Amino acid sequence: MNKVVAVLSLTALIAGCKPFGGPNPIAVEYPIFHCFPYLERTSLSELELDDLRYYARRDNGCKMVLGKIYEFGRAVPQDIPRAKDIYLSVAEDDPQAYGRLGVMAEEGIGGPVDLVAARDFYQRAVAKPGNTDIELKLAQYLEEGKGGPQDLQGALTHYFNASTAGGETSWKGLERLRDKGVVMTIEQQQRYNNVFVSRVKVGLRLKMKGIEKAFEKIITPATAGKTIQVQLEYSPGSLVPAISLRESSGNKDFDQQALQGFSDYRFPGVPILPPEQKTYQAIAMVRTDGKTPMQRFRDERAAAKNN
Repeated sequence: MNKVVAVLSLTALIAGCKPFGGPNPIAVEYPIFHCFPYLERTSLSELELDDLRYYARRDNGCKMVLGKIYEFGRAVPQDIPRAKDIYLSVAEDDPQAYGRLGVMAEEGIGGPVDLVAARDFYQRAVAKPGNTDIELKLAQYLEEGKGGPQDLQGALTHYFNASTAGGETSWKGLERLRDKGVVMTIEQQQRYNNVFVSRVKVGLRLKMKGIEKAFEKIITPATAGKTIQVQLEYSPGSLVPAISLRESSGNKDFDQQALQGFSDYRFPGVPILPPEQKTYQAIAMVRTDGKTPMQRFRDERAAAKNN
């Protein structure tokens, strides 16, 4: 009888470590899709917690989810030491864990504020590319000399690393460092200009979208015209562009409305112009077909099918 009880207990223990709710083909291949929803839960049963632990033993993303649940006390009592242990156990394989440890050190979570440790964790966290938020944090630390000596060249590197997804924050960081006289290589100057151009494109797209939205209300198929080309020219000393009509729609009223739509646009900063180039020009294309984006999408699909 005792042997039977022992076998049943062992079987129950093993069963508790299997995925909750039966096998899921997607979860088997991509465990994070199974684990991530647990972050939104306000409570977890013991069986569900065992399920998360099961996946955390097999997947680093799920281990990060488990660490965050303990760090923030989501659905379980907050347990900072356990969260730190989980992050440390996965950090070498998933540097994002170092990012969480850096935030905890910076904010004094589970101990005193320690900017030196935070800086060290952030430096470890960016060992692999793609961690934009931490790249920006580390750039700020190096720029301001937080947690260690000031390192403006290092800050420049990390602002560049974050520039693809860092948006306005990384661009402003690059501008500040340029204003401080940080020397850039030829390659870095080109990257700086590439970021500048990307910020120009973002701003102009917003303007074009607004103008085309207004055209939807007044342009009919009978009054539709050609695409308007508007030139916006930067000259050193002013972020206010010189605006001119490069190509007309064929309708003076539409042209004037498009030009007026760009009247309050300002360049996002100052590009690095080569000695032989005195100005920088950007061309904005405004459609005057009066169609909504969805109508254009449908027309393009129909045209593709016909071809």
